[in-house]
Amino acid sequence: MNDENKKTLDKDIYLGGVSFTQKLIFARYLSIMLKSGLTITEALEIIYDQASGKFKTIVNKISKSVQSGNSLSESIKQFPNIFSNLMINSTYAGEVSGTLEENLKSIAEQLEEQKELRSKITSAMVYPIIILVATFFLGMAMAFLVLPKITPLFEGMNMDLPVTTRALIAMSNLVEAHGVSLFLSIIFSFSFLIWLARRDFSRPVIHYLTLHIPLVKKITKNYNMASFCLTFGTMLKSGISIDKALQIAAKTVSNYYYRKNLITVAERTAHGSKLSDNLQEFDAYFPKLMISMVKVGERSGNLEETMFYLSDFYKKEVDFATKSLSTAIEPIMLIGIGIVVATMAMSIITPIYQITGNVS
Repeated sequence: MNDENKKTLDKDIYLGGVSFTQKLIFARYLSIMLKSGLTITEALEIIYDQASGKFKTIVNKISKSVQSGNSLSESIKQFPNIFSNLMINSTYAGEVSGTLEENLKSIAEQLEEQKELRSKITSAMVYPIIILVATFFLGMAMAFLVLPKITPLFEGMNMDLPVTTRALIAMSNLVEAHGVSLFLSIIFSFSFLIWLARRDFSRPVIHYLTLHIPLVKKITKNYNMASFCLTFGTMLKSGISIDKALQIAAKTVSNYYYRKNLITVAERTAHGSKLSDNLQEFDAYFPKLMISMVKVGERSGNLEETMFYLSDFYKKEVDFATKSLSTAIEPIMLIGIGIVVATMAMSIITPIYQITGNVS
């Protein structure tokens, strides 16, 4: 939702954006009400009554646009930062073919599945993030509150201190001398890294790393393939041509390299070559299983159903990979934290043990 955080639409500034859930409900409610026999205007008026926040203003403008004679697709096209190409083009295809309610239902189903996919990935990352944050603040508390009170005892000892103890004293002195600057530097560094990660110019590097880091590369690949297959299948079901559906699906994948390669595939397919042959040129991103299934779909004329099957398959792979990630990260983090705690404990206990031994 980064593109929605701040935008100007018809001289109105929207700061909060529109949530994924609001757009999902919008498509679902429209589909249900059109199927029940209501007109688009009546349906939009009901949705307006139910909407809240910034989205209420947007629904009102869409309703007024439809009342003035514009189609629904033309009306939502005024808000490109809110409604995706998938929704705009699928709505247009539904209006042309007379299957608007079915297309809106397909959009809502896809949004629900995308939300489920994101939730699984987010859930897998919650525990590691909580542990990292807790460890960071515990480390800060030790550095700023505990160490400055302990290290003066060791500095007065007339004995050779262990390397870990000397390192602990040096760190304590650094914190005592430059504590505020050090804390602000850490906060600034984290904030800068988060800001940098969200910039367009850094995406090729970050997305390259996510495709090659052992613990996350499988999730990244399966998530992007599931997203592509689902969007592409939905577009074909809406009656959109293969090349146009590929262009739309390419814009919905999150990874820079998948998007770039799919745009190339769309351009080549538009010139008459087969989709499976074009995907095979990028076999590092699209596995043999997917390419073989696409070939079968092209030959049988059931490419749409094939894409939905592949979407379900890769969603299950994402689910399995996220569970494996959680299982792998937990012991690694516990071992790392254990090593840090054990090192600090030994740094403090060893000199005390030496003093006790000398006294005895």
